[in-house]
Amino acid sequence: MIKKLCFIICICLAFQQRVNAQSINQKEAVVDVTIDADHKGPVISKLVYGQFIELLFNYFEGGLWAEMLGDRKFFYPVNSNEKLIPGNSRNYLGRWKPLGPDAFVKMDSANVYTGEHSVKVIMENKAAHGIQQGGLTFFKNKAYAGYVIVKAKKGTTININITADDNLGNLSIALPVITSGFHKYPFKFRATTGKATFQVSAKGNGFFNIGAVSLMPADNVQGFRADILHDLREMNLGIIRWGGNASSGYDWRNGIGERDKRAPKYDYAWSAMESNDVGTDEYMTLCKLLNVVPYIGVNAGFGEAYSAAQWVQYVNGAASTPMGKLRAQNGHPQPYNVKWWGIGNEMYGEWQLGHMPIKYYVIKHEVFAREMKKQDPSIILVASGASPFEMGATSVYVSHPEIAHVPYSYGSEQDWSGNLLARDARYMNFIAEHLYPISDSAYNEKTQRFDHVNDSLPQRIRRLPNRIKGATEAFEQYLNTIPEVKSRNILMAMDEWRMKDGWGLEDALATAEGFNEIARHTDIIKMSAYTSTSAPLGLLYNATASAMQPNGLVIKLYADHFGSIPVMVSGNADQPQIAGTTGADRPAVSSGSSTYPLDVMAALTNDGKKITIAVVNPTRQTQTLHILYKNISIAADGQKWTIAGSDLKAINVPGAKPTIGIIPSAVKNAGQVLITWPLSVTLFELNINNYKTGK
Repeated sequence: MIKKLCFIICICLAFQQRVNAQSINQKEAVVDVTIDADHKGPVISKLVYGQFIELLFNYFEGGLWAEMLGDRKFFYPVNSNEKLIPGNSRNYLGRWKPLGPDAFVKMDSANVYTGEHSVKVIMENKAAHGIQQGGLTFFKNKAYAGYVIVKAKKGTTININITADDNLGNLSIALPVITSGFHKYPFKFRATTGKATFQVSAKGNGFFNIGAVSLMPADNVQGFRADILHDLREMNLGIIRWGGNASSGYDWRNGIGERDKRAPKYDYAWSAMESNDVGTDEYMTLCKLLNVVPYIGVNAGFGEAYSAAQWVQYVNGAASTPMGKLRAQNGHPQPYNVKWWGIGNEMYGEWQLGHMPIKYYVIKHEVFAREMKKQDPSIILVASGASPFEMGATSVYVSHPEIAHVPYSYGSEQDWSGNLLARDARYMNFIAEHLYPISDSAYNEKTQRFDHVNDSLPQRIRRLPNRIKGATEAFEQYLNTIPEVKSRNILMAMDEWRMKDGWGLEDALATAEGFNEIARHTDIIKMSAYTSTSAPLGLLYNATASAMQPNGLVIKLYADHFGSIPVMVSGNADQPQIAGTTGADRPAVSSGSSTYPLDVMAALTNDGKKITIAVVNPTRQTQTLHILYKNISIAADGQKWTIAGSDLKAINVPGAKPTIGIIPSAVKNAGQVLITWPLSVTLFELNINNYKTGK
């Protein structure tokens, strides 16, 4: 009986020890990782840390470009009518209204400074009349500078008034008219208020015309906001792609020459007014200020090959060429020598201006490539591609999906990239892929639509790297079936990507897993351009301040500290396949390292003296990594940088103390154990004691 009781007690104790061990392991959440420095991939190009921009508020209008006044060249009539015709989706930009009764403000098509009309203000002695724009925000005691281009009779005094919303701290500047024609009258002041209305007015007899107005912070850097420019520099970007939907209706000629004389135009892609203040030369100035590689997308929508070729000549041609001479006249005698050029943007999509079936577009692409190469044979051409993944995934965005079963077959009419590569491989160096997965959304092959699913946090984050992995699987299909892809060394330009609904810390976790996945496929992906939405690349800003967001911090982290030679990472826990349809919104084999629930990637520094290890922890537990290093021995000490938080939607508010940042710290006695915080991106940098060269 005693023996039996002892036996039972022993079993109970053993069971309790097992339970305790399981609970300890669950609390510690230990993950086994193997890093083999002898299995290296192609070098990670600095160009993967790029960004994509458009002529939208998310980058220029009301953002990085320092202009504070909306519609400064009067595309729209100045009146009290609340409805704009045509409509302006950039309704956040300021609107001009009469100062006084509408009857005193007319649009004058006989005295035009630029565009279709100027503003004609009828004066009277008893009251000031003019135009005004409210909703401006100033930083108190900050210096501002501007000008007004006016045509009036000599002796007239034009008044610039900054009228505070609370009527405290009003400013008034008198500008005497010195000539009868259109003339630029500069002014400057130091703000004495926060919220205010900007006014241009005069008293007297007769009338005066206003051709254009401008107002910027005085510390602007060649027209760009100093604070946003600073944050972009901090990100250490490699390339900036200038293109997007707007490019399919964009005429580059409208964006060159004297800025005040560039007529505002309508952007039919986004149903918005475009000031044309930022054009080719301003974009090139930005690239120089940020020390990034420029990448220009030409208009292959409503545009034609001759115009694209002339643009190449304007940018790269000698000053002796017709367009090079024009560039020199605009103040830039030396060629810019831009190498990266994209032909078209998302030409596969029904939403794109100038969209056509692939059987015709392959002809158009060839014609563009031939004409552009005539102007500069050395340029790198990127074709507007879309694998069956992209073609199937974007069916959610169009009014009616294409008449074919998703997932689309390779080589079919719906395989846009496959058709382009089969027909036009000799007319490209890269083929583009865009991807915008959506959280909690999985494609249902039976119903042929996206269903809402309740993803766990690791699954939601996994959707972005999964879409990247799917794009590489598609490209591998092309390598195996289209000989010229391999013989001509055509590669993939992932020049638009991010979570479509990404936000806050959660978006940062997904973005980091995206960069890890890119590093696993450097044989295919040589450049990427992270999409800017609502602000340049992970920035939020208001009228007076800018703040780097968690996803922007991730890009800075990787660009600053991740190594350049990727090495193999493996483990003992495969990433589980998530809901969806293989070939549509998920790859055949899940993305990520076999270190579930973590995503781990490693890379050697260029000199081979250090190894960097990027770990994404999408759980609410501290995770411990037990690492086996192959072919290298690691010093016990090093350093790490961490982005972490407890609130998945956490952002940094402009003008306030940041809540999310990159936290540097020392790593002591690391050995084979590394620890990561919950909901974090951690990049470790460890010294190598001994490195055995190998494959």
